[in-house]
Amino acid sequence: MTKVLKILFILLNYLTVNYLSLMAVKNLVILGASGNVGKVVVPYLAKKGYHIKAVGRNKPNFDLENVENIGLDYDNQDDFNIVVAKSDATLVLVGFEYKAKVWQEKWPKFTKMLVEACSKAKSKVVFFDNVYGYGLVAGKMTEESKLNAETKKGLVRVEVQNILEEAQKKGEIKLVIAKSADFYGPNINTSVLGDRFFDFIQTKNTVEIFGNQEKKHNYTYVLDIAPALEKLISSDQEGVFHLPTNIAKTGEEFASILEKITHKNLKLTSLRQSTVFWLGFFIPILGELYEMMYQSENEYDFDSSKILKIFPDLKVTRYEEGFKTTLEYFEKMKKQS
Repeated sequence: MTKVLKILFILLNYLTVNYLSLMAVKNLVILGASGNVGKVVVPYLAKKGYHIKAVGRNKPNFDLENVENIGLDYDNQDDFNIVVAKSDATLVLVGFEYKAKVWQEKWPKFTKMLVEACSKAKSKVVFFDNVYGYGLVAGKMTEESKLNAETKKGLVRVEVQNILEEAQKKGEIKLVIAKSADFYGPNINTSVLGDRFFDFIQTKNTVEIFGNQEKKHNYTYVLDIAPALEKLISSDQEGVFHLPTNIAKTGEEFASILEKITHKNLKLTSLRQSTVFWLGFFIPILGELYEMMYQSENEYDFDSSKILKIFPDLKVTRYEEGFKTTLEYFEKMKKQS
């Protein structure tokens, strides 16, 4: 009888905490809603019952109940304040053009405006981030890893995180920084595991690894991001969290998984740092990626055990399932084009 009562108490406490936390966040602003992650997150959160302002530099076009589409250029503080006003939480999925100069100009200014708007609205900030600020990490990347970036883009991410955390320390905002590893999945084109990667598998029977194929790397599946962000939005958690991500594997291990899915004998090749350097003169995006190649030339072990311990019901999609779904998506897109 005592054990039954304990179980009932735990269940009641879990339901009460989750119900009250969800009720505390009804009105949600999503900045950068038109991006790859936003296209997954907005529909998911709309189904959860949130009243959403979906915001983008180009006005989004979600045709969903409880979703208001808003265009905002992020350059006018008064407009920023109006959009964020009366929101319980602000989810930041914004992405600026992938150029160091653009990042140096845009990100600090945007972050300061974000802090002012959310401080006035008393809107909790949930900031979707990458791992550039860590720099090269020996061993596992955890939420306790120091910000030791040396690259231009990495230093921008450090500056942004410092602005946010300073505002949090002053009591101006409540803050969650949700960091993701490199991600992949349906509709994710501009990624090392994007359309080029899966097109090579389909058309050239080749698995092209970015960097050293002997070093381990892990990737976050885009469809695992939305449920984790929802937990962080609706709970009273604050601080840095790594989003649910599968374990790190070598290029050979990834190729083996893909061979089983495709039933093909796949060739494994590497796009190494020296090649990316020279190609960067002709392909601008590769020139911008060059400074970040240390991530692919060394071990990249992104640890997400913290969030999984706090929210054990969150799912981490196996690469077998994620790759299969993503391959099917790109195959379908190719047939429709």
